[in-house]
Amino acid sequence: MLTGLILCFVTYRLQKLHRLIPWLHLLSICLLHAAGHSNLCYPLYVLALARFSFITPDKKKLWAGTFVYAAAYLLVMNIFVQSEARIWLYGLNCLLDFTAIALLCNTASAQFLKKERLHSEPLVITQKDSLTGLYNFEEAHRRLEQLIRNKQSLVFILIDCNDLKAMNTSGGFQAGNFILKQMADLLQILFKDAHFIARYGGDEFAVVMPLDHITLKDASIQLKLDSELPKLTGIQNTYGIATYPSDAQTKDDLILHAEHNLFMKKRDSLLKQEEHMQRSEKLRVVGELASGMAHEIRNPLTTVRGFLQLAKASGYNIEAWYNLIMDEVNRMSDLTGEFLQFSKPHRTDFRTDSLHDCILKVISLMESEATSSGHVIHFQDMAADEIFMLMDQDKMTQLLLNIVKNACEAMETNGSIHIQVSRDPKNATLVIADNGPGIPSEYLEQIFHPFFTTKETGTGLGLSICYKIVQDHHGTLEVESELNKGTRFILTFPMADKADTLKDNAAS
Repeated sequence: MLTGLILCFVTYRLQKLHRLIPWLHLLSICLLHAAGHSNLCYPLYVLALARFSFITPDKKKLWAGTFVYAAAYLLVMNIFVQSEARIWLYGLNCLLDFTAIALLCNTASAQFLKKERLHSEPLVITQKDSLTGLYNFEEAHRRLEQLIRNKQSLVFILIDCNDLKAMNTSGGFQAGNFILKQMADLLQILFKDAHFIARYGGDEFAVVMPLDHITLKDASIQLKLDSELPKLTGIQNTYGIATYPSDAQTKDDLILHAEHNLFMKKRDSLLKQEEHMQRSEKLRVVGELASGMAHEIRNPLTTVRGFLQLAKASGYNIEAWYNLIMDEVNRMSDLTGEFLQFSKPHRTDFRTDSLHDCILKVISLMESEATSSGHVIHFQDMAADEIFMLMDQDKMTQLLLNIVKNACEAMETNGSIHIQVSRDPKNATLVIADNGPGIPSEYLEQIFHPFFTTKETGTGLGLSICYKIVQDHHGTLEVESELNKGTRFILTFPMADKADTLKDNAAS
């Protein structure tokens, strides 16, 4: 009776030790068999073996267990039970019985599991996403509807992976699929207490959590979504949160509220990105302006330095160049003022002036520097009359100085610069040519780009500033160059009407 009670206790009370149950069963049956001295325990061996065979899919374990069960029965029977059936033939018969029972039960178990799998596969396919293994869109809606129907307070989180489309473009769909799988695994780890997690769309996930006011107050959800998830996946995400029943009373309203919050977060994120880009663009423009001002201030400083060197050689008599020096100092002061006031809109002072006067002024300013470098400046006026045009004289002087100075720096000793001006009924054409080494053809399209330069100490802003000045004067600027022969800059400007010229002369 005691061994029988032990067998019942093992069968009905020790289910948590499911891995040890077959061997505890066998041990309990052996005790009952030995205590009762009766072969009537044989059906118990058979039933225990049948159960063991049914739950053991591994063939090696199955045959090992069958041998152990048969050996245990024969051992107990031969030691404790007085029986005449102790011959080897009876043992072989028991072994064959046990083998047949094990094989039949194991086959029945395999067929049963196969039937269960075939029955459940269509349901899994319709409920689960094939890539991530999470619930799909339809199943998420069905489960959310069921939770709301049961009046369960919950938090609905809609997560959108922002960088996934760009990652698919750069790394291919395999990189995107890897991120989606990783995202699904991390969501299941971070939100263990969720009612369910679903792949809501292509790059969207839905998480439904039980409503916990302490959790919301401590902002643990936001911390996971804002910090932990992007850090672990390496991509940014945007999310929208809605709660039931405080934010919405129905499933559709709850989803709509979450989508609205998601849209607002995306909008805020895009606005921040745009603000960051604008700030970066402002900083870039400030950098260009600072470099441009430094480049332009260098020109009058070079001119003043040249005049002072000539004055020192002439006994410090600078009276002859005093006006020119002061003009350059004033122009440098104006450039400095522009730099200090760069944040304010700059109004260009257009007036009708003589193009000849600007050319002669530039020649006077550059003649000393050109002579010291062994260069000669030639001016050829092919226009019948003086050319007047609507211009900002300082900007026009700056334009011509830059081009002539570049020509001087490009040529070696004994170079020559030819300046030629001509006109047609509407436009004035100014050609500045040198006999320097020329510009390679692959550089011609880039010389007007900001910061492009072939000089070791150049800033790459001189010609870009020249191009901008020509555009401001509604003109055109073309470059022709041939290696080892020289470069020609061709500038074309619209001339001022006679009426405007007479009006401006009368006003002055």
